[in-house]
Amino acid sequence: MVQEDYKNNTIEDPFKSAKRLSAVEYVVNTIKDALIENKLQPGEKIPSELELSKRLSISRGSIREAMKILSAFGIVDIRRGEGTFIVRSGNKAMLDPLLFSFILSKPKMKEIVELRELIEINIVQLIVKNADQEDLERINNDIKTMEKSIKENGMDNLDDLVQCDLAFHRSLGKASKNRLIEKIYDFILDFYSPSFKTIYKNKEIGLLGLKDHKRIYSALVKRDLQESIKLIKKSVEEWKHLVISSTEQS
Repeated sequence: MVQEDYKNNTIEDPFKSAKRLSAVEYVVNTIKDALIENKLQPGEKIPSELELSKRLSISRGSIREAMKILSAFGIVDIRRGEGTFIVRSGNKAMLDPLLFSFILSKPKMKEIVELRELIEINIVQLIVKNADQEDLERINNDIKTMEKSIKENGMDNLDDLVQCDLAFHRSLGKASKNRLIEKIYDFILDFYSPSFKTIYKNKEIGLLGLKDHKRIYSALVKRDLQESIKLIKKSVEEWKHLVISSTEQS
């Protein structure tokens, strides 16, 4: 009876072959698992290509290809004449595959807005809890830089306005004192940056953005969590309407 069920595909065959990893995938996963289990540390040298080939019973060509992939992901640093090392700190290359996956998923505006609101609300919660005076001064300096740019150049320097806006948000991420959230937020800002450029084509937006930044900063300095969250929600809602409006006009 069981044999008939397998033939009719009514139950899963326990002896059916699972999808096998390629040799290159196996090497990449081995390095990933070693990092997760703290068997490899940042800055540590990886065994040579020949040694890895012997240990894993995999061809040197596959080892070499895996290292190229890990290098492209920003996981390892291949130094000619010295060897291959685990990088000491994360870099933006690590998040590039995630960014491409995010872009290709074609998220809806509702999903994009919900993501930004979710992470920014959590960031201001952490800022109120963790930020020190240096963090707050960095945020204030970004606001002053934007204000100075507007006074000196008006609203015509589009790229400068966008960079000032992004700098403000990156300082928010840094002030959270959570490196994981900071890195994720930095990646999200890369995705959102084109929308900033689109809405800043409307010259009134720069002044509106500056006012929003000042209000958020003021609430953060007072450690007023409820007001900070209220202002973040308002800012995200304004941003959503501006993006939609700019898209409809283009």
